[in-house]
Amino acid sequence: MPKKQNAESAKEQSDRFEREVQKLIDAGELSPTEADKVLDDLVRKSSTPRP
Repeated sequence: MPKKQNAESAKEQSDRFEREVQKLIDAGELSPTEADKVLDDLVRKSSTPRP
């Protein structure tokens, strides 16, 4: 059986995502500072040549 398609527009989906992220930040479950550091580390590791 096919999955139900979401009828949200891109703007509605973006707004919903931002609200959910803000809920996580307010609850202390997500730290933007830590998230930035982890992303920087991942980018740095992926840009270094592997032996």
